[in-house]
Amino acid sequence: MLIGGRGYHVILTSNGLEKIESYSIVKGTIYLLITTIGVVGNTVILLSFALIWLRERRLAKPETVLSHLAAANLIVFLTRMLPAVLYDYGWRNFFGDASCKAVCYIFRVFRGMAIGLTCLLSCFQCGVLSETRASTTEKDKIQRSVKPMICVLYLANMAVNADVAIMATNPFNASTFKFVFNPGFCLVIYPEKISFEATGYVDFAFDLIFVIPMALASGRILLILHKHKKKMDAVRILDQGSSAEIKATKTVIVLVSFYVSFYGIDNTIWLYQTVVNEINVVVSDVRVFFTMCYGAVFPFILTSFNKKINVLYKNYCTANCEVRM
Repeated sequence: MLIGGRGYHVILTSNGLEKIESYSIVKGTIYLLITTIGVVGNTVILLSFALIWLRERRLAKPETVLSHLAAANLIVFLTRMLPAVLYDYGWRNFFGDASCKAVCYIFRVFRGMAIGLTCLLSCFQCGVLSETRASTTEKDKIQRSVKPMICVLYLANMAVNADVAIMATNPFNASTFKFVFNPGFCLVIYPEKISFEATGYVDFAFDLIFVIPMALASGRILLILHKHKKKMDAVRILDQGSSAEIKATKTVIVLVSFYVSFYGIDNTIWLYQTVVNEINVVVSDVRVFFTMCYGAVFPFILTSFNKKINVLYKNYCTANCEVRM
């Protein structure tokens, strides 16, 4: 994979900004739209869980995972998409080397956290449904494993993405390069082709470690629900659509379906890029767009299926209506 720049020229002006092509403006506008949706949506979800915690003094284990997932999505938008928007609108060279290392590293860690947390949520819900008739002790073990697993995910992603913190640099400080991950506002430069491609395949394999279990767990959930539907004791489970368990299960199924779809598009494009000698800028930007779609739709999915958040919104709307009247 040989990449050399963004594929268009820029002209410096006296105030530090640059004239940019119409493509950059269109792309920046699309990125700005999805960034606004993602930042606002995930911030609202985080505030909702904060209010739930203040009211109940606790969060259920799925809510703990979802709150971390919302935070991960928010940080991904702030560290990947917001700088890209500023760059496409002509604001360049706003990161130094240290800032580039920090921003790129944080983005990679929390992108990985979004994958890992979705997998954890799927496996947790599968375990809860599978252990419906299990002893209280077995259920408690599943519940207690959530927080340690979140810690393990943070540590694993920090370790796997350590190379980014070393190789990221300000693009204006780089002289010559061939093998580079290039979001525009920063560069992650690799010394030779083998390290560049190896890093890509390691990231791909690391993602698969989470995508395969989450897909299998979701399939298992669907099988469990299908079997329960045929039993008389499933009337209680499937007819109470408002129950927290079924709501959580629906949330997991929809989240995993969206993630696997976007992941498939993202990595299909990536695999295509590994076999071509020159990377098309538009193809790379389309890949970035689909990569970020999961974080943008996440708040809407959660709002649709989470009863507690729905109650919060209804109470807020009711209170506002009463004040205005």
